[in-house]
Parts: sequence; structure tokens; C-alpha cells
Amino acid sequence: MMMSEETEAQENAQEQTDEADAEVEAGAAEAVEVEAEAGTEAEVEAEAETTAEPEKPAKPRPIPEVVEFKHPFFSAVPGIYFKIQEGTDDAVMMTPLDTGAVELRLDSIAKELRLDEDSKDAFMLETLVDALPFVPQLKVGDAIPMELRTGEATWSITDDDRSVARGRVTMQLVSWLSGDESVVTDKEQLAMVTEDPAMKEKISDAFTQAADKLGLGDNVEKVVDLVDSLAEELSYIEALRRQFERILVVEERLRDMRELYRSELGIMETLNPVSRLCKIAMDGFRANFVDVDAQTGEIMAVLRNIGAQIKYIRTNRDNLYKRFWAWKELVDSWELQPAKRSRSCENMMQETYQFLAQRFLPENEWELFTKAQENAQNQSESMW
Repeated sequence: MMMSEETEAQENAQEQTDEADAEVEAGAAEAVEVEAEAGTEAEVEAEAETTAEPEKPAKPRPIPEVVEFKHPFFSAVPGIYFKIQEGTDDAVMMTPLDTGAVELRLDSIAKELRLDEDSKDAFMLETLVDALPFVPQLKVGDAIPMELRTGEATWSITDDDRSVARGRVTMQLVSWLSGDESVVTDKEQLAMVTEDPAMKEKISDAFTQAADKLGLGDNVEKVVDLVDSLAEELSYIEALRRQFERILVVEERLRDMRELYRSELGIMETLNPVSRLCKIAMDGFRANFVDVDAQTGEIMAVLRNIGAQIKYIRTNRDNLYKRFWAWKELVDSWELQPAKRSRSCENMMQETYQFLAQRFLPENEWELFTKAQENAQNQSESMW
């Protein structure tokens, strides 16, 4: 009886163990199946991500043709206009009031009005920031400068500028044919060379050889069209090169003043640093022209990639033009002010220092700049 009970207990225990093992095996199998399904789903998702077409970049927002706003703030006061703030590069809105005009920075306006970044008014303010360096001012209803809309220039050039550019490109072709390509931009030198009867024959041969090299066969007219397009764009660079010669009057006047005031320590404390800053500015302009000449110096490479080259030329054209515009009033004043020992000349020196310091003086030297101004002012008052 006892043996029977023990046997029965052992059999019951074995059955429970077998059932537990079966449950574990079933659970493990189910887990493996779930994991496999999950892996399959992950693989499908990964494959879908791999085969999905990449998102196309958003098209640039078209530039508005005229200045216009929807927010009533911009029409609340008659006569508002937009300009670059004097002495800075900040774009501002000028609001005429009885007590005088109020200046409001455009970036501050967007924040104060809480304009949505994607709104037309916010985009218009951004457009004005880019547009104002090309024009003295803009009002509601005025056309946005073509530099932003079409890439063309809003300002005009002369026939002389076009003649120099055309001569330059033509001589590049001739020098390319001779194996010693060079860039000539001197007006008199170009006129003398291009009018030479023997040179005209070389020019004709250069155009013919260029057509063959560019894979155009005997289509010389296509080369002429390419040269004309390139020369038209470079005409603006030549016009800016001519304008730069006017800006050099500032450097010339400061050099003459250093000679006149070399024994006046108080004046020289300002004159020496302003002359150094002027040199930094002039060297920067010269480097820009050197870069453009170098980039457009290999004529065949330029003609093969005319679209990219035109874009490069226009970018540098706009950059130089905006920077030159800031110098206009200073240059006009110096052209009317001969270098001599006088209060007016010293005032022009101070104005030039202020202009250059804002743009080229490191921040940690502002204290020295202020001290030099005060010393020069005290010296001037004691003399006059």
C-alpha cells in the first residue's frame, strides 16, 4: 500500500514537471516567432527607407517685384521709407513725425510685431535687408532692385567699360592661341593692340580655333556670342575698377596729410592709425579685383562654363558695388577737400577715422580709438 502511494506521487510529480517543460518550450517558441516577425518588419521598414525617393530641396521663394506689406503698421504713418542707417550697415524704417524721423531696425520690427517667419511681411523685411545696399532708399510701391530679382545690375555702365571688357576677352583668346595667356585691362594698351591690322588677323584666327576647341566645328558665331556674353558681365567689373580709382583719393589725401603734419604729434596719433586702416581697406579691394581676374583668366575654361562664370562675376560685382556705395559720401567730400593744414582737413581726417574704425578696427582697440580722437580734438582746439 505504501509503495503504491509513493509510485502514484512520483508519477504525479513527473507529470507536473513535463507540463512545466512543455509550457517553457511553447513560450520560447512563441518568443522566437515574435522576434522573427519583428525582425521581418524592421527589415521591411529599413528596405522601404532605403528605396524611398530622397526629399527634393524646397524651391527658393520668389523675390517680390515691389515693396508691399499687409500689416497696418506699415501704413499707419504717411511717408515711411527704408534705408541703410548712416554710419552702420543696419537696414531701418524711417517714420517721419512732427518731432523728427524715428528709426526702427527691420529685425526689431519683425520681433515686435511677432510676424510669422513664413509670412509675406517677414519675407519682405528680409528682402529689404538684401535690397537696400543697392539703392539710397525704398518706399512702399517701389520696385525691388534687379540684382535680387533677375541677377542684372540696376546701375549703368559706359561704352568705354564695354570696350575695355571686350578688348580684354579678345586679347585673352589671342594670347591663349599663342600659348601664353594673359589678362590685360589697361584701356590705352588694349586700344593700341586691338587696332593693329596684324592683330585683327590673329583675332580672327583665335575665334576660329576656339570654335574647334569648344567642339563647335566652324560655328564661329557661337564663340562670338559667348565672348559677347562674358564681356558684358565683365564690363561691370571694369566700371567698378574705374570707380575704385576715385576711392583711392582717400588714400592719397591721407598720405599728403602725413607729410604736412609729420611734426604734429597730436595729429599724427590719429593720422597714423587711420592711414593703416585705409591701407587695409584698399588692399582688400585690390585683392578682390585680382581674384576676379584670376578666376576669369583661363578663357577656354570660362567659355566652357559660361553659366557658372557669369554667376561668379555677378556675385563679386554686387559685393564690390555694395561696399563702394558706403564710400560715396566720404569720397565726394575728399574730392572737394585738398590736403592742407586746416581745420576742415582735420575734421575730414576724423570723419574718415570714424568711418574706417567701424568697419576695420578690432573691438579691443576701440578704447585706443576714442583716446586718439579726444587727443586730436584737444590739439585741434588749441591750434585754431
